[in-house]
Amino acid sequence: MKVFSKKRIAVLCVICLFACMVSGFTTPAAGTNADALAAPVTVTSTVVQQHAESTVPVYLNGIKAADGTALGDTVYMPIAAFYDAAGIQADIVRDEATGTVTVTAEGLSLKAADGQKYVTVNDRCFYLADGLQNLGGEAALPVRILAGSLQYTVAWDAESASVSLAADDPLPLASADATYNAEDLYWLSHLINAEAGNQPFEGKVAVGNVVLNRVADPSCPNSVHDVVFDNRFGVQFSVITTGGIYAEPNEESLAAAKACLEGASVVGKALYFVNPTLASSKWFDQTRTFIATIGEHDFYA
Repeated sequence: MKVFSKKRIAVLCVICLFACMVSGFTTPAAGTNADALAAPVTVTSTVVQQHAESTVPVYLNGIKAADGTALGDTVYMPIAAFYDAAGIQADIVRDEATGTVTVTAEGLSLKAADGQKYVTVNDRCFYLADGLQNLGGEAALPVRILAGSLQYTVAWDAESASVSLAADDPLPLASADATYNAEDLYWLSHLINAEAGNQPFEGKVAVGNVVLNRVADPSCPNSVHDVVFDNRFGVQFSVITTGGIYAEPNEESLAAAKACLEGASVVGKALYFVNPTLASSKWFDQTRTFIATIGEHDFYA
């Protein structure tokens, strides 16, 4: 791979990402309509009017729990209604000043905020393109997020246009400490912060995607640390030589790293990224497949 170190190209290689949230954030069962529970398309947070809305019944263990609302291709449900139907005694507090909603129950801590592109559950972070929604004055999240917080399985019934959640014994999602590889999280969050700390959340996730995609590529090193410090074709990231890699990551960079480790994908199989204002992208244009521009970076496969 050609490296333009003098022009400070931020070049990276990427992974094949998980299609859905993993490690407890359930995937629709085989044969179900996955589209109904897919990640929402990106729109302005809390502006429900931008979606085509429809009512979707939600069943818990075969009993109707409440009506959800389809916003685009994602089924949302009021947070309070979900935990009430699940029989969970949860303390739900909304801070109007910050637009933050927190849910606290035995073994469970969930937090989401207006305009924030991720939700935190037991210190794990999951990408949420549309963010927190307001439905009829009630804070709402995608059913897949709420179901995942208690490790319910999720299935879409196309015939009845309804969502079915099931669990013999609902359990809070495993904690971050029990889920993430500490070294992977450390270096991924530091690299994201150094290369995209000033970029929008999607841009941070995209940079993390590149690192993880490279880990998964058989032609690249097979760990986050080794990808970050790969120098077989010259230093891949200028922040390695400047020392920027060692700066403490900001809150969003850490959240983006966690979201990536949970399977968040915004640039598919992109293998490289470059800031076109700092260096020529002719090599990429001529030899690679353009994927997307997010913030100040162009991404290529």
